[in-house]
Amino acid sequence: MTRGSAIGSAETLAALRALATRDADISHRCEDPLAERFLGAKYRLLLSLCPARWLRHAVDARAPGSYGYTIARTRCFDDALRAALRTGTEQLVILGAGYDSRPFRFERELLRADIFEVDHPATQGRKMALLGRMTRQCPSNLRYIGLDLAEGSLRAALAEAGFSPHRRTLFLCEGVSYYLPRHSMEDVLDLVGSCAAGSAIVFDYALRSFVLGETNTYGGREIARWLTRMGEPFLFGLDHKELPDFLAAHNLRPVSDLGPEELERAYLTTAEGTPLSRTLGHARIVQAESRGVMAEDISPRSHANPE
Repeated sequence: MTRGSAIGSAETLAALRALATRDADISHRCEDPLAERFLGAKYRLLLSLCPARWLRHAVDARAPGSYGYTIARTRCFDDALRAALRTGTEQLVILGAGYDSRPFRFERELLRADIFEVDHPATQGRKMALLGRMTRQCPSNLRYIGLDLAEGSLRAALAEAGFSPHRRTLFLCEGVSYYLPRHSMEDVLDLVGSCAAGSAIVFDYALRSFVLGETNTYGGREIARWLTRMGEPFLFGLDHKELPDFLAAHNLRPVSDLGPEELERAYLTTAEGTPLSRTLGHARIVQAESRGVMAEDISPRSHANPE
């Protein structure tokens, strides 16, 4: 992604997480108190002046599925991290980190793990500058790696920062895969597949049909128009039926592959148990593990079946 779009996209996602943190209607809210600290004046003003319910409806009208998907994805990735830490993960790698605050939100649980944040240098530079203005100190086990995943060598950059493929590792790749050329995403998966048994990656991906121009899924037309305006088309997508074979080629196997209905059922209900919102119809979330001992399934419903 370009410098401007990388920063803009990261801020938009932080704004949605900040809104979800304030939304009292969600049965189990996203808890990201730092998200608002990464926002510019426009987003902070909107959040301070407008009720969360009104803003949610406004986002749903303009970009159907985006708000729901942000909630579901954030909580699903949080669940993945909790499950991995329960089963002995020693390293956490956050790819395309943006304004991810997990090293702070899970600071106590991550005390014995090494954390590596990898992101576009422009976005990472702004994030570090904003963190420098906060009174909260960065965790001592957190290391920043400025890298464009579409151009540089992730394996070499991690090795230079002290990463060891012989330690059990969780890779989080949130909102990143579809912006990468296929060979770059395959390089990421090759690295995960070469790590110690039990290492895993959680990533979301777009359906190949959407990448090829089919936009009749929920929210598809609006997202496609937004991508055109940004000048950042999706580059990578998968047919979820091909996922097992695709992962096997990189020494990985799927643990879960969650589609829209599963994400909505697990994460998008009100405190009264009624549906809160829908999620994007062209996006799925997968957990895959390096071949070896099977890790705990992080899906919201144990051993969830693909749609």
